[in-house]
Amino acid sequence: MRLAHNNMKRIAAVLVLAAASTSAFAQSADYRRGYDDGYAAGQRDARDGGRGNHGRGNLNIEEATYGVRGAMCDARRAVRQEAERNGGLVVAGNHLCGDPKRNTNKQLTVVYRCGNDRPVQVSARENDTLRLSCWR
Repeated sequence: MRLAHNNMKRIAAVLVLAAASTSAFAQSADYRRGYDDGYAAGQRDARDGGRGNHGRGNLNIEEATYGVRGAMCDARRAVRQEAERNGGLVVAGNHLCGDPKRNTNKQLTVVYRCGNDRPVQVSARENDTLRLSCWR
């Protein structure tokens, strides 16, 4: 009788452990599915023809200038690349298109459009970060 009782305890313990491992497996399967979905979304963004897709519609850089009045450079290509690489974040700095005027605080001004929406203009001082986003 005592042997049967001990066997029942062991069987119950095994069943509890099996149920717990099934729950952990289900959680890891959900995690894996979410990871795969995020990876696929990143791949789609990369294939988006270099325009980036940050939220609703395609993010298109129409203008990007860096510098001060009288000393500006066209930063459009660098802003587009940085926005694509960093999920829409762009740091205003000399790395975009050089230093148009030494020893002067500069500003980055970007005009971008999301799909067919109206253009949006944003600005940041040197070393500040802009977030270019189509989420509204």
